[in-house]
Amino acid sequence: MMLSTLLLVEAGNRARGAAAEEFGKMDPTGIAMTIIAMSVVFIALILLYLTFKYVAKLYNVDLKKRFKKSRPDEEVPQVLEDIPGETLVAISLALHLYNEQMQGLEAAVMTFKNASKTYSPWSSKIYGLRRTPNQ
Repeated sequence: MMLSTLLLVEAGNRARGAAAEEFGKMDPTGIAMTIIAMSVVFIALILLYLTFKYVAKLYNVDLKKRFKKSRPDEEVPQVLEDIPGETLVAISLALHLYNEQMQGLEAAVMTFKNASKTYSPWSSKIYGLRRTPNQ
């Protein structure tokens, strides 16, 4: 008890710094200190907001598109070959069969009927009630 009392007395008698005393004389009410502290906090919040905003935009930038040099005057040479008719027929038949197979899978839709049970002993209110003792 004695030790804690001595520590409290010593804490109250601490020597203040010269800069703190000078600032206390210049601003006895503490209004300037309040304005300085609030402006520091708000400036920090604004800087954090701007940082997070531009970091998010930086992640969304597609660098491949930005650095890709597109030249509209250069055209890709088109190779027009004389493809035989049998090859065209085989390609078109394969595409037709593939589309038919995909449409057949789309038609097979499975549905599940949810059968709900209205009674469950877990939700029964009968077991939660207390019985009155017989007198």
